[in-house]
Amino acid sequence: MHLAFGRLFENFEKKENDMRKYIGDPAQEELLKEITSLLTRTHIPYMVTGALSVIFYGRPRASHDIDFVIEAKEDDIDKITKAFSALPHGEFIIDHYLIQDAIVHRQMFNVLHLPTFLKLDFWILKDDEFDRQRFQRRKTLNVFGQKMTFASPEDTILIKLLWYKESKIEKHLIDAAFVYRVQEKKLDKVYLKKWVKKQSTTKLLKELAAINLEQHY
Repeated sequence: MHLAFGRLFENFEKKENDMRKYIGDPAQEELLKEITSLLTRTHIPYMVTGALSVIFYGRPRASHDIDFVIEAKEDDIDKITKAFSALPHGEFIIDHYLIQDAIVHRQMFNVLHLPTFLKLDFWILKDDEFDRQRFQRRKTLNVFGQKMTFASPEDTILIKLLWYKESKIEKHLIDAAFVYRVQEKKLDKVYLKKWVKKQSTTKLLKELAAINLEQHY
């Protein structure tokens, strides 16, 4: 294994709660802390997913989006719009109609942070078996000295394999491979095998161990 790549693996195993050097953007760090604090304070169940989940578990890379899954029903519309209205005026673009529509149709809404042009994507938890299970399995972690809730490494891999299957965008497969390789000794392989079979991504999971990742870090 390439020496630098070996050190990357060692670093994640020893300091997997320190993402600062891998994100490299203080503004993104502060924004993540601000939004997770807001969601916790206003009792909106959530988990961080997408690129930041990949960065935490396995792959240092840039991202201009912060992705969340939140649990929200139609009865929660007022609570959630009120919570986002508490964000500093002039710093965030928030469309209350889009929030309401996303909750009603279990889709996604986004919020734009104007000072940085970072985009916050909020995916509404779907009422299907996989979404329910991955939400139940989310992990409370210490990130940037603050408690935050992230998708599990297994579910980060599974959703990335699904996105690759649907889009054929290589970065999703590489993301999944990094998380798999870094976290391999800690993964619940039974859970992984169960869901790749259900999602018809068994072949993709088997490919992860063979991908040469040195050119991607």
